[in-house]
Amino acid sequence: MTVRRRGRPPGGGNPPEHARELLLDAAERSFARRGYRASTMQVIAREAGYTRAVIYRHFATRDELLDALVVRVAARKIAEITTRLQPATDPGVLVTESLVLVATEVAHDPLLRVISEHSDEGNVAALIARSVTLSELLAGLYEIGFEQAGEQLRPGLRPGDAARFVLSVALGLLLGLIPGAHDADRVRRYVQVFVLPALMADPPPAGPVFALQE
Repeated sequence: MTVRRRGRPPGGGNPPEHARELLLDAAERSFARRGYRASTMQVIAREAGYTRAVIYRHFATRDELLDALVVRVAARKIAEITTRLQPATDPGVLVTESLVLVATEVAHDPLLRVISEHSDEGNVAALIARSVTLSELLAGLYEIGFEQAGEQLRPGLRPGDAARFVLSVALGLLLGLIPGAHDADRVRRYVQVFVLPALMADPPPAGPVFALQE
């Protein structure tokens, strides 16, 4: 990718959508190299080859840029997870394994952690919950999956309600509200015992979640 020189006319021949992506690319690089505090709007604009005036045309505030960046990174993670789970067709498996990946990978994404550690809330879950765009995207993906589940879904349960429930579980995992959420097997057992019975007409049998010595 060629970085434009500073001082060229706003947009530099790039359509607005392309300029926005270049600025987000620059924001990712800057946060990775310099950290949160040093990645000011001016620094990010310069990294992309734009002036500060241009970055403010695309993002009115730093919070707006951060929200766009969180949505972008999370959407990329969602695409990766979707690709990895594509061979599975059982909705119970899809719910279980997607929540495992949320707890063990999304929660530890380096860029999301850098941003979240310096936010008021200080965690990745709050970043995702605060983003209406991202919450709607996540809930929409789960809702589509539950609509396709048909009779496998618990009778009387609406796909949209099921999707919101799973999203709340995902946020709980990200917040670390469930003991041992960093462990994939523990998350699987938790989902099989507490989540799938609320969603599926015929949930799979499950063993204990927490060992007695814990």
